[in-house]
Amino acid sequence: MTHYLRALLGSIAYGIRQFVGSILSFVGLRWLARFAVPLLVLAFAAAAVVSARDTATILASRPAVQDTTLADVASIDEPQGSIWFEFDALLDATHLEIPVDLGTFFYLARDPDDPQRGLLVRSPLNDAFFRVRTLTATLTEDEALVAEARDALGALPSGFSLDSSRYLDETAPGGDADEALVPSQLGEEEAGGELLVTGRVVSPETYAACATESCDGSDAAWWYYFADPEGAAAIVLRSPHPPTALPARLQGLYQRDTFDLAPVLASDWFASIEADVPTERAFQAGRRPPITVPTSWTPTILFAGAALLLLASLLAGYPVFGRSARPEPTRTLQPGDGIDVEITGRLDHQQSAISLQRSPGAVERLSIPELALRMWRYGLLPRDLSRQEAETRFVAEAAGETDRLVLHERDQSAMVTFGRRDGNDARVDVGRLYRIARSSPAIHVRQDATDAYLTTGTPEDRDRAASEILAEVEPTD
Repeated sequence: MTHYLRALLGSIAYGIRQFVGSILSFVGLRWLARFAVPLLVLAFAAAAVVSARDTATILASRPAVQDTTLADVASIDEPQGSIWFEFDALLDATHLEIPVDLGTFFYLARDPDDPQRGLLVRSPLNDAFFRVRTLTATLTEDEALVAEARDALGALPSGFSLDSSRYLDETAPGGDADEALVPSQLGEEEAGGELLVTGRVVSPETYAACATESCDGSDAAWWYYFADPEGAAAIVLRSPHPPTALPARLQGLYQRDTFDLAPVLASDWFASIEADVPTERAFQAGRRPPITVPTSWTPTILFAGAALLLLASLLAGYPVFGRSARPEPTRTLQPGDGIDVEITGRLDHQQSAISLQRSPGAVERLSIPELALRMWRYGLLPRDLSRQEAETRFVAEAAGETDRLVLHERDQSAMVTFGRRDGNDARVDVGRLYRIARSSPAIHVRQDATDAYLTTGTPEDRDRAASEILAEVEPTD
């Protein structure tokens, strides 16, 4: 199975080489196809490096939100450096909608440490969605008390889904909204547990009621409707914070813009504010600097993954050869006998090498005269001599030999001779050759410029051919 997986991996680089080679063959440059995959690996690796550099540069250069206080933001005259801030605030229950600019709402935010210090807040969210809070609360089961709270608050508009038997009793403001539950997720939670919850206080100017006998003392509490930030699921919330000072965390931009505050400053709503509020600009809640659009590491990952995949495919090779035990060297072929094979790889041919893919051939034993005749036909004997002279010289030089073993490729008239020569570097391995969907018995032969796989129809033919080759190339005692 491992060999099939390697073959599947290696087939990627092989397929690319074949495709590029088929195109380059039209201009006689098929040999350049061997460089296609290495060049692609380098190109993808370079693209990954460039992409990673650009992404890192963007991440390093984009502004970060500055955690500060409302008082510090309100005291800014001319913004220098960061204009993106996040701070805690107390939100008033009232709001102002600008008739001349529909979809724009103004709110008053106060400094928790100095409620007389305020800030105008502009938002596209209306009164029912603006006041998003994260808080810790106890989930309490009390259907009768929830009914009393609903009577005091008044009916919610249609479209909301309200829990009619349980309510949240706030114990502490603040927390990580990403780790908090929303009201729609409380259905499976056990009553009595303390939970971190995030949601929106729905229109406290309309839906707020005293939850104690008197709301003038330090022990006062209020009822609110608390809903999913962007959904319709809601639950009753009991909070110690009055509608005029609901804790919230605001994030946004504080900069000069072209928005005309004149209608706001001329309104009765602004005239009723009892706080020191800058009038040159408003805090734009929920806004981010344009260049903070999230960048992505996806191109880097894709380029790097492609480079690693092609590199692994190149190293895996195709087809894949799996070794097995070699047979004993044995001569069984007589002159004129042969074993049919298919040749894949490089074959030595007239001082060069030719590339073959499943080309028909044979491992044959030829007599010396027959070998001389075939070598003349294939151009392997000196052409400055006549045929008779060249063959006679070859036979004379082979004195004492009666035959030789050859690997014969039929389509391109190529032939490699096996023999015991001084310094013979031939290597022979036996096994199977694996492709994507099949495998065949095979011999791996390497000698000089020859590096080829010889596949046979049966393991028996493979072992016979391997025994013949081994008997020729390995020295005997």
